[in-house]
Amino acid sequence: MPRVAEEPESKTRRRAKPAPERVEQAPTPAAIAKAERRARLNSEVAGIALLLGAMFIAGSLLAGGAADGQACSNTKSIFGPVGSCLRSSLLIVLGALAAAVVPVIPAVHALKLLGRIPASEDKRWLFFTIGLTAIVPVTAALARGAHLDASQFDPIAGFTGSFIAYYLVKSIGMGGAWVVVALGLSGLMAATLAWNPIRLLLGGRSAHVHPKAPNIDAETLGAIGALLTPTKELKALTKAEALEPTSEEMPAVDLSLLFGSGAAIVSDVARPEAAVSANIAADDSANLRGQAGTAKKEKKPKAEKHAAAMAAALAAASDPIEAFGEELPPLELLTAAVAVKGGDAKMAALDAMGAKLMDALRTFKVDGVLSGRTTGPTVTQFEIEPAPGVKVRQFANLANDLALAMRAPSIRIVAPIPGKGAVGVEVPNPSPEIVMFRDMLDSRDYQNTPRALPIALGRDLEGQPVIADLAKMPHLLIAGATGSGKSVCVNTIITSLIYRHTPKTLRFLMVDPKMVELSVYNVLPHQRHKVVTDNRDAAALLKWAVMEMQDRYQLLAANGARNIQDFNQKARDGASLRKPKDPNFGAEDLTYKGGILPYIVVVIDELADLMMTCAAEVETPLAMLAQKARAIGIHLLLATQRPSVNVITGLIKANFPSRIAFRVASQIDSRTILDGMGAESLLGNGDMLFIPPGKSEPSRIQGAFLPNEDTERLMHWYTGKKEARKAAAAEQGMTLAEAQAAEDDIIARVRAQEALEAGGGDHGSDGDDADRDKLFREAAEVCIQNQGGSTSLLQRRLKVGYGRAARIVDQLHLAGVLGPPDGSKPRDVLVGLDDMDQICKSPMADPATAAA
Repeated sequence: MPRVAEEPESKTRRRAKPAPERVEQAPTPAAIAKAERRARLNSEVAGIALLLGAMFIAGSLLAGGAADGQACSNTKSIFGPVGSCLRSSLLIVLGALAAAVVPVIPAVHALKLLGRIPASEDKRWLFFTIGLTAIVPVTAALARGAHLDASQFDPIAGFTGSFIAYYLVKSIGMGGAWVVVALGLSGLMAATLAWNPIRLLLGGRSAHVHPKAPNIDAETLGAIGALLTPTKELKALTKAEALEPTSEEMPAVDLSLLFGSGAAIVSDVARPEAAVSANIAADDSANLRGQAGTAKKEKKPKAEKHAAAMAAALAAASDPIEAFGEELPPLELLTAAVAVKGGDAKMAALDAMGAKLMDALRTFKVDGVLSGRTTGPTVTQFEIEPAPGVKVRQFANLANDLALAMRAPSIRIVAPIPGKGAVGVEVPNPSPEIVMFRDMLDSRDYQNTPRALPIALGRDLEGQPVIADLAKMPHLLIAGATGSGKSVCVNTIITSLIYRHTPKTLRFLMVDPKMVELSVYNVLPHQRHKVVTDNRDAAALLKWAVMEMQDRYQLLAANGARNIQDFNQKARDGASLRKPKDPNFGAEDLTYKGGILPYIVVVIDELADLMMTCAAEVETPLAMLAQKARAIGIHLLLATQRPSVNVITGLIKANFPSRIAFRVASQIDSRTILDGMGAESLLGNGDMLFIPPGKSEPSRIQGAFLPNEDTERLMHWYTGKKEARKAAAAEQGMTLAEAQAAEDDIIARVRAQEALEAGGGDHGSDGDDADRDKLFREAAEVCIQNQGGSTSLLQRRLKVGYGRAARIVDQLHLAGVLGPPDGSKPRDVLVGLDDMDQICKSPMADPATAAA
């Protein structure tokens, strides 16, 4: 009986099926648009409500009579009992000064909700105004120190200010109380406005942020600024700043942010050289005119006085370039970013993308949990924790299928994310953001960096600026297909360096086989040689870099310095430095008087073209520089749009641990540049994978965008400096020697060295063809081992030039080692290694007799 009773129950239990899992449908585009409109409407309604509330508070404070110290008194107000009670309460607690700041708090947040200011500005101003409401009452009470009473109502400071000030003075005295208030105000301004008034007492700006300007008086600086500034309004502003110089000025706060003008905030660092270009917007010009009008008025100097001041400034400098060479370009030359609106709608769209991604994974029977996401300017990385039993390989194999399901151009899968137990799926954002290069230079990471050669690359997946140090890389290899952002990246790196270094601390050597990418930089005073466009000259340029590397190592060894930083520190400290001994000169002055050694950055825009035409002459010096040039301050920046093994050879690649990969055509190219896949899935337009020094996993970065107009404006600024310097010297009948005139010509020096080697200068002969080359026997052994001889073979194996290799081939033919030429084929070898002793002992035949 028990068995019969239990059997139907067990059958019923076996027949029961689990309830089907409810699958959430991905929101449709119409639903996403509706959610965006709802979020926008909610933000606007909340912003209008806060703005009306701020107006109500401000009106309540302005209406009514004097405060009597009683909360919610019977004072009549046009805003009714609520307004009267609110006014009296604020005046009693905070006092009149701090109460005036209270309406600003909701007004700032209302502007953020209405899309007038970004979220970062909202938080900054909220913290600043809230901090003022706490500091102002105490300051007002201390100012009335003779009447301090904790129990007495003060209409200016309120009960809060009187109470805190009374016990501060009672415990640490009036002087200590003022010190506490000053520290609190300085900390508040440093945390919110990025400006600290205590720096005024400590000597102004940090030396590593802005190099020391030349010692020019205020009147001369005003004349220089008036000459170089394009508009009358900016001339007045520059003159006013020069006549009243300060170590550091407080940042000018643009109050139009609170009233909807939309004008940009004035830069927080006032520079005497901040001349704005001619295409400034009308509202910025009006702002500058207002500042110039409040400045101290001075009479306009006459033309004679102006020219005399300019010539005096030039003559006062030990080097003519010092009057302008120490000046860094202003940030105003670069295009500022535009505030992006619709943050709530963007978040709703990303939520919908995450739900759609999880639906697609469940469709392919890959289970997991969406644990988080990281949103960058261009892509969003969704972090998915795989379910038990799900292999990481299953995610990696679904890249193309997920791209199809998400309707995305490409999807990159990081399986797994380093340091996390999750798989990263990087999906393009529905509305990508442009990372402007000026924002990178204006960031604290760039301004306060201690890096020797800082380069601004872009922003990472978390939206944080990525500032790398070229001195620690120490060389950088960049590859990417045409149109992927490679040339823009090269321009941003060059601009990052010239915004930090003057020509005295940094020099460039640029090679541009395409003739159009880097030629605009010919006007840079940082150029050690004009931009090279011929491949033969490019090989000579690299040979000179090797010679300079060897000379610098000898100089460092003679002075006991380990690297360029140690040597330059000794030079700045005034230590006694010596030049290396030259065996060709006996008695000479070995005192080194050359000053500091500048960094040298070699920029090659298209490596593939060089490797196709003169690989034998380029690969060896590149490898030597990559291996040894770090300590003496020579760094390489190589870019190519063809990352194949024929271009990026193993010898070059082994010495470039830091690499940047833009979008490439295939996985093979991605493996060549990154030693792994991923670059083929990038989006283009500056989307890159960066391998920093000391790491093997690449980081995804959205590269900074530098418009061509900004580069042209910057080069025009340098051209104006050069022309202004020449004109000022010409007015006084002076000859202004350019710094480049004192430096030797790189190409000419290398050509002379090659001619000396080709003429036998390196083996003790006078260049006569009747004398055998010193490498004659070694060349013969190379030909015998390869069973063929040619000029190109000797160039590669003996590391010699074409002229010397051709003469050795002729000498081998006259000696009977090689046969006659046979078109483009290598010459036949006529002897063996056993015959070389006899051939070397016999004199070489006369070329004329042999021809007869």
